Amino acid sequence: MVDSITEKQKEVVDYILQKIKNDGLLPGDKLDTEIAIAKNIGITRATVREATRILIEQQRIYRVKGSGLFVGSIGKSNHSGRFHALSPFDFQAQKNGHKGIRKVINVSIMKVPSAEMAQALRIKNSDQVYKILRLMCFDDIPVALEHIHLPVSMFTSMEFSQLETSKYTYIETLTGKKVQRRDQNLASINLSDPYIANLLNLKENDAVMEINETVYLDDGTPCEVNIAIINTRLFPLRQNTERS
Repeated sequence: MVDSITEKQKEVVDYILQKIKNDGLLPGDKLDTEIAIAKNIGITRATVREATRILIEQQRIYRVKGSGLFVGSIGKSNHSGRFHALSPFDFQAQKNGHKGIRKVINVSIMKVPSAEMAQALRIKNSDQVYKILRLMCFDDIPVALEHIHLPVSMFTSMEFSQLETSKYTYIETLTGKKVQRRDQNLASINLSDPYIANLLNLKENDAVMEINETVYLDDGTPCEVNIAIINTRLFPLRQNTERS
């Protein structure tokens, strides 16, 4: 605990930590609002804000603008402009009593499929990309299918089995840079592809969430375009901003 903490701030800190413990909250789980915390323990919101700042600096909770406070040692202060995902896949699996499993289904090299993707990756329309299908499962239950696109010019040699452990860690190892930001567009769609429906154990026309995202390294270079199909009944989404 920092030396300058006041008794009132300590009371808030202890309240939040006890709440996390008693409720069995996991990283990515949402905490009460600062207004609710202030009301529950009879302390001003300003004091609560200072106490949460202390916990954020200790990386025990983190804040996302417009969403609130969340549990997690991986989060960082909103003032740094960097966040982790609010619902990491492995944490969601654990929360549901499962292990997060990643399976590479198929790998191919192809011409970048659209001018829009080429622009997002800052490559030529004639350049090639790896297209990797990766199935995300809770144990043997499929919850998401990723269509990963990586520029061949950036990743000239890959061990695709590494993507069954951690995609971002492997990208960081290959590039020597950190994965920092993901720009996402989300849309609710009905499945029309029977192959995807079969992989996800769903039926055609079932409602799913499609996430189209571009991933950037810490120098601003785009390194991936990923189109993910999510069964949100099994894998609820909480949108992230940046990854440190």
